[in-house]
Amino acid sequence: MRNLLKEIIEKIKNSKSFLITAHVSLEGDALGSELATYALLRKLKKRVVIYNNDHTPPIYKFLPHSGVIKNVLKEDKFDVAIVLDCSDSSRTGRVKDYLARAKCIINIDHHISNTFFGDINLVDSKASSACQILYRLCDKIEIMDKNIALCLYTGIFTDTGNFTYTNTTKETHRIVANLMHYGVSPRLIYENVHSLCEDKDLKLIGKIISHLKFDASRRICWAIINKWKDKDYDLTEVIFSIMRLLKNVEVLILFKKVDKNKIRVNFRSRPTVDVNRIAQFFGGGGHKSASGTTIEGELAQAERKVISFVKRYTNKLK
Repeated sequence: MRNLLKEIIEKIKNSKSFLITAHVSLEGDALGSELATYALLRKLKKRVVIYNNDHTPPIYKFLPHSGVIKNVLKEDKFDVAIVLDCSDSSRTGRVKDYLARAKCIINIDHHISNTFFGDINLVDSKASSACQILYRLCDKIEIMDKNIALCLYTGIFTDTGNFTYTNTTKETHRIVANLMHYGVSPRLIYENVHSLCEDKDLKLIGKIISHLKFDASRRICWAIINKWKDKDYDLTEVIFSIMRLLKNVEVLILFKKVDKNKIRVNFRSRPTVDVNRIAQFFGGGGHKSASGTTIEGELAQAERKVISFVKRYTNKLK
């Protein structure tokens, strides 16, 4: 890890122009790591562009420098492309076309499913988040301020499920304690990320929860959402937080119909089940306890295929 950090620092020092990007469907860790890296490079007087496939969700616009993110790019050549929180270059969407034009790709990630697509691959699947890995880079290069700390804290906070997931470690708490020295406000972050429901959203959540499905063993629980509209914010984690209250359930699944023949499937699990392996079987990926994929076809068909596979997979773990 130390040699890779040194190699990345040398590459940064000897390069002038940088492209920063992350995965599609942006969330706290992707945006926090991008914006922290942007602030770090700007302090080093580098030319930097953040280019994303998707627009920034409004709940994250409180993050410093969020206004610099571009969804259209005029430049096409960079010394270095830094890809953050992304297991595969294809997960950057249309940005992938620009990566090959960079002289060097630096891949910084924590997904166990990472394909090591970069010229330099700083991948630590034991880290809670990309932001936790980036903290090590900032610490090594000795650059930190309130803006960088706020971005890093947000990424760690969201990817650990408010410090409740099994990826929360002693190092995670040590790092966020250090970030607090720079005036980070946990209350501000929580209110921006989680104070997002309107009364109609709660009614929708209630309807979904009242129609939960279970397998015979009641170890698998899932919900079907026949018409899912992408909003300014994502209710997925709110729904999962309620489902997690169920005793003895090991795998939680959301099936969301996002288009005529496109089903988004999100997985969450207890430590006993690796849902990354389940998601990978269906062409997706993520973390051991939180993963997802997109399936083409009818909702009922996707439900049958996924639940059948999950049953077989969990039965093997008994």
